[in-house]
Amino acid sequence: MKPQGFIPPSATPSAHEASDLQVPAILRVAVVLSFTLVASILVLIFFFRHLEKEYPGRTSEAAPRVAASDLPPIPRLQAYPLRDLQAVRDVEDSHLDHYGWIDPQHRVAQIPIERAMVLWVKDYSATPATNSAPMPGMTELQMRQQKAQEGTNAP
Repeated sequence: MKPQGFIPPSATPSAHEASDLQVPAILRVAVVLSFTLVASILVLIFFFRHLEKEYPGRTSEAAPRVAASDLPPIPRLQAYPLRDLQAVRDVEDSHLDHYGWIDPQHRVAQIPIERAMVLWVKDYSATPATNSAPMPGMTELQMRQQKAQEGTNAP
């Protein structure tokens, strides 16, 4: 095995490797890019001068603002969307913060969400420490089934 950095005696010493940098090719590419850039700028100048001669009254001003009389025809679906959104949120909040009947015949009621959370924590924290706690990601139905199963397995 030859040591690292070994130079065979048949190798000729040279100052640089000729294959690293090809200056003539780089210069040709730079000349072609420069010519393309100058040519495209000249084409655009001539094009815009032609447009100025063809359409002398046109300018590049911004579009005028929409006047109040330019509103779309009636029926307008939402004249005040933020106020409408606030009204929807108020109705939803009232359902979350009040007691009420959902189905009186089947005795299904709604309670405020804060109260429901307190009852849920109280219900599931009252289980003995020996029972397994609900696993993360379980649905309420799965938790109830687990609690019922633990109740039947209790001595």
